[in-house]
Amino acid sequence: MSYIRHTIVSVQPGKKDAFLSQLTTQLDSIKTTAGLMGIRVVDAGNNRVVGTTVYDSKESADAASQRAAEVREGTQEFLTEAPFVREGEVAWGYIAEGVEGSPAMPGYARHLAVGYEPSKFEAMLAYLESQTGIYQSIDGLRRILVTPISGSEDHPQFRERIGNLDNRMIVTVGYDSKAQSEAARDKVNAFWKSMAEFLTGEPLVSEGEFVYGHSNR
Repeated sequence: MSYIRHTIVSVQPGKKDAFLSQLTTQLDSIKTTAGLMGIRVVDAGNNRVVGTTVYDSKESADAASQRAAEVREGTQEFLTEAPFVREGEVAWGYIAEGVEGSPAMPGYARHLAVGYEPSKFEAMLAYLESQTGIYQSIDGLRRILVTPISGSEDHPQFRERIGNLDNRMIVTVGYDSKAQSEAARDKVNAFWKSMAEFLTGEPLVSEGEFVYGHSNR
């Protein structure tokens, strides 16, 4: 099962370009990490950046954790606080036909962090699997990944920002472009309403264009 590690950072005002330059150098050095399937970095606005690494298994992610920590430490001087790290195994995914092997850049991603009702989790996955026709009807949709998450519980501001730590997931939706993401918004919002029975609370959304992308697939 694929394993995802999301790292969310707050960059000091005026230092985002320098941060991204340093981050790019750091990420280029880990492209050949065993088990690494891909890297995406999103400029989420308001001096926030979301980095996502995908591995072929939790074991590969664990083996690479020290190197990942070194990447974070290498950019620490540009940040206003310690990074948030949230990670987990992918529970469900949709990948559009022809996406595998295509260039990672350019692109656009929306990450939605939301709670789920644990007693309905399997039913939710079955519902997601049944809606393939909707996904296929959205122009420019590349993939959807649903990942129950853990991590960063010891971050000093984690509880304040996230609230309930239990039964949370990140839903990552990737598009070819921001324009296609915007064009799909009404259809996607209607889909989220149909998911209401499975979810708890309002989603926290981080989204933006790719500023770095690499694939080993």
